[in-house]
Amino acid sequence: MLKSYFEYYFEAPHVLDRLRSGMNGSLLNGFAASLHASGYTRMSARQCLRGAEYLCLWTERHGVRLRRLDEVTLHRFGRHLSRCRRRRKSPAQRRILRAGANVFIEYLRQQGITPRPPARSQQLPPIVERFRSWMRVHRGVTERTLDNYEQILARVVATLGADPRRYNSTRLRRFVLEYAKDRGRSDVKNAASTLRMFLRYLSVEGHCSADLIAAVPKVAHWRLSTLPRYLPAETVEKVIATCNLETPLGKRDRAILLLLARLGLRAGDVVGLRLVDIDWEGSRVRVIGKGRRETWLPLPQDVGDAILAYLKNGRPSAENDHVFLTVTAPVRAFRVGATVSYVVRNALERANVDAPSFGAHLLRHSAATAMLRGGATLDAIGALLRHRSMETTAHYAKVDVLTLQRVAQPWPDVSPC
Repeated sequence: MLKSYFEYYFEAPHVLDRLRSGMNGSLLNGFAASLHASGYTRMSARQCLRGAEYLCLWTERHGVRLRRLDEVTLHRFGRHLSRCRRRRKSPAQRRILRAGANVFIEYLRQQGITPRPPARSQQLPPIVERFRSWMRVHRGVTERTLDNYEQILARVVATLGADPRRYNSTRLRRFVLEYAKDRGRSDVKNAASTLRMFLRYLSVEGHCSADLIAAVPKVAHWRLSTLPRYLPAETVEKVIATCNLETPLGKRDRAILLLLARLGLRAGDVVGLRLVDIDWEGSRVRVIGKGRRETWLPLPQDVGDAILAYLKNGRPSAENDHVFLTVTAPVRAFRVGATVSYVVRNALERANVDAPSFGAHLLRHSAATAMLRGGATLDAIGALLRHRSMETTAHYAKVDVLTLQRVAQPWPDVSPC
């Protein structure tokens, strides 16, 4: 039984006595426990503890309380560390101490001991905050999507002003056209869609006329005009087989790839998947997708086996209920869907596959295409992919060339003029 987490990382008696006897000994021990829970290796944890100890010694020497640490004081500590020649520490050693002190400061902030720096105010009017609340409550929009909306609306307010009563069709059209000059079609389309939603909210609240919604120009885009980007079924299996099942990373990535390839999940679905979402007895998994819609999907045997292998022998021990966690410290859940797409990209590169795209959606398209070619109906495919419109699912019918050849009509014979 360890008396403290210090004994897990250090053995020298003089080091243990020094850590325990300091004014902040109990705080450093809590920090050591946090490092252990976050999956830090012994070497990395020792470096973090040395940086934390150095910060504590500096604050004691200068009469600074940890509860009073602010950005100015931390800047002073950083300057001291860069000039410190104590015990002839090399620049690399000073960088390690600085990194460890930064991890300790973040721990203090998470514990509420040290105040966080004040967030930069974007100076947005209250009407934008009310719009965020309205979209969150009535449309089920996620915070990340609302942040994207806010970036666009910040420019709207900066250009058109904070008073919606002064908006008119000419100014709205001019804003969209100016916005489109240095951006791609997708960005401009999102901006126009956000502006329409904002105007719709303003009209409901009585701040402007509903006719202004039609004044926002539409971006030229022929929806579903291209073929879906997908991989043949045998290539998908080749990509999945590249995962090294001897490592925790390989077990995790194989479970992710199988979820994408078998159930057609989106990257955000994988990021948000929690332990309580898996019903092992019922062989099903709960997915909360766009608009926070909850759907139960069947859990195939190979997918369930891969997740179980990861949970038993690959997943780090952490107080986090997300299924998929990072493999390196600090251990935490994925923050964005781009992490899942990065897993797909790495697998494609290992398999040396010349793919039409490299994101997580590639395997979603591949799953739908494989189902269609296996005889599944569009209704079944739409139910698995959770499409709201059958028109979106019908997009995959374009890749079923054999069926299209059977229904295609011959070109009529026309007599020459």
